[in-house]
Amino acid sequence: MSNSYTSSPTLVDPGRVTASRTIRTTEISRLGDLSNYCFATGGTSNVLSQAWDDSTFRQDDSSAFISMCEWYIPSISSSHQSLSIVLSAWCGTAGGTARFVLDYGTATYTTDITITDTSRYSSSFNTGTITLTSTQNEFAAKLTMAVKAPSGDEVEVLGVMANWVALSSPLPTGELFHTLSRYTPQGINRLAADLPLSARFGVEMLENINTLRRRPRVLFSWSGVEGVSSGAPIVDAGAVPRAIGSGDLPSMFSEVALFPGMIEDSTLNLFAYVNVKQNGGTFSGYEFDLFGQRITCTSTGWSTFTLNLRQSESARSVEFGLSMYRVGPDNTVFNTERFFVFGDYMDGDEGVYVPYLAGLTIVGV
Repeated sequence: MSNSYTSSPTLVDPGRVTASRTIRTTEISRLGDLSNYCFATGGTSNVLSQAWDDSTFRQDDSSAFISMCEWYIPSISSSHQSLSIVLSAWCGTAGGTARFVLDYGTATYTTDITITDTSRYSSSFNTGTITLTSTQNEFAAKLTMAVKAPSGDEVEVLGVMANWVALSSPLPTGELFHTLSRYTPQGINRLAADLPLSARFGVEMLENINTLRRRPRVLFSWSGVEGVSSGAPIVDAGAVPRAIGSGDLPSMFSEVALFPGMIEDSTLNLFAYVNVKQNGGTFSGYEFDLFGQRITCTSTGWSTFTLNLRQSESARSVEFGLSMYRVGPDNTVFNTERFFVFGDYMDGDEGVYVPYLAGLTIVGV
């Protein structure tokens, strides 16, 4: 079938395209099939995964949805238009709701997930899907989670995950895009035996590979939680983190592989989405070290930064046989002195306001 793919695909035998070997149509057909498969399914792993301790992330307001978390998530193509969300949460009275809003700036999309579990150890998860009804070409979008409790009870959230839904076979006809990068689906029937192999196939395949190399991966993602409220005393309902603190720096990072395709291409960068908040007073800027670079935020809210590959590889690269990197806020003296510490007044107690890092997403390829 035109533009179809098999799952899982049969890989190309690299030994068949070396010198002195006969080039079989089998390898050409497999290459087209694998290319379509990679476009459809590549990058459909989690773009968001975060969990919280018991009795911390709570909401008892039943009068309105309370915005509590924000993340930035990358789009993997303009054709991937379904974002699947899995929520782990419960409330004593069934009927609590979590609302997820995906904001592209020019368009917003919403789904409500009803929380059905009535005890902490129920076995089910609640799921929902945000479906884009028009083509969006932006690189990333903001995802907000708001929570509303049932009357007289409260919701406790334990974790949330999200991923783009893979495209089914066959792929749509015509050119497909991720921002400015183009992908041309391959008609598998045209790559069979006894059919002419045009030069166009080679040109399109090289361009397709370049497009797939640029497909973004989430390397680090975290959101603080705002607006927590609970009828339980503090000894029963602990405080959920609202900011990355100086004490988090030794462990607040991801250890990820950055592949040779990125290291060798100077046009491929990491992108950081930074959410800085200050709940009053005059904001005078916020600086911190991230991936070996000094980041300066000149306003509150979300800011975007391009990160160059300056940091040295992790010593654990030898263990994995890959170029491993520590991705997250750097554990430096500069950060220790500027990140939130216990005793700071986040809400202006005693007339003191401090800026704090309320969300951070780092995207690579």
